Amino acid sequence: MSVIELSMGSWISAAVGVAARLGIADELATQPRTDAELAVTLGVSRDSLEAVLSALLMVGVFARDEDGRYRNSEGSEQLRTDHPQSLRHMCMLLTGLYAQGCGSLLEAVQTGKPALNARYGMGLYEYLEQDAETARIFDRAMQEVARPVAAVLAEHLPLENVRTIVDVGGGNGELLKGILAVHPQLTGICVDRADTCRRAEQALRESGDEDLLGRLSFQAADIFQECPSGGDIYLLKNVLHDWNTETAVQILRSISTAMRDRPADAVPPLLVVMDPVREYDQGAALRPLIKMVIGEQGTGERTEADIRRETAAAGLQVISISQLPADLAAVACVLA
Repeated sequence: MSVIELSMGSWISAAVGVAARLGIADELATQPRTDAELAVTLGVSRDSLEAVLSALLMVGVFARDEDGRYRNSEGSEQLRTDHPQSLRHMCMLLTGLYAQGCGSLLEAVQTGKPALNARYGMGLYEYLEQDAETARIFDRAMQEVARPVAAVLAEHLPLENVRTIVDVGGGNGELLKGILAVHPQLTGICVDRADTCRRAEQALRESGDEDLLGRLSFQAADIFQECPSGGDIYLLKNVLHDWNTETAVQILRSISTAMRDRPADAVPPLLVVMDPVREYDQGAALRPLIKMVIGEQGTGERTEADIRRETAAAGLQVISISQLPADLAAVACVLA
């Protein structure tokens, strides 16, 4: 691609974000629609909508039949909210808050300060505490990317003699929901910020899922300092990549401390860290750029040697590393 084509990529990204926010793929899920019909249903300008759809047609997002009616294409199916591999909210997050952070990328390069901090004067999680709508989108986006990983864990986690799984920084509990749905003998504790736990608890109550209400709980905690004890397996997914080594060791140490707080005759607990590790990461070329936008200052790409060094500093020992979906590595750890 030419530099002009690459530079125009932000226009296509913005168009995808518009389609995701408006829910166009949802509207086309049952039948094709003309741009005029879509404009009326969505309450938007027909001419402006047609411009967005034309741009997306060019890259295979949506299709148009011989009568001029728009329909979903393979490229737009994952923008449907009800698609089993939906990425609608992740696209909203990438083209919304994260794209706004990218607007300060030059300042990040010049100063070494994370781009999101440069733009808003605060980090990602501070921002989410102040913007309820973006926090809702973030929660749903994390839910979407957790689903395929939950399916793998539900099949491959060593669950003999396991009763309780603790997901540290687990957001709205989607990872645990996927595992608990397959293994009815398990209970789960999802640990996260207080505002995240409040939203997750409310959503679970509104779902009316009595089984999960009895087996899944949410516990607010400062994961840099504390973590609930009593877990047989601890999960830490997509958390460390937002933080530098010093902070990562703090998080790992709080989990290590919780793992040690159990009866001497109990089954030894296991921690599974799921994070991008360079040797297992097909998207490694972009990872440092992503960290420059949303990560803590000093956050860098992790190698296998890095993750082994950080876990050792927290009193843990790596016993295996394997590949997971979404370019993640599963790093299994026990107490050293």
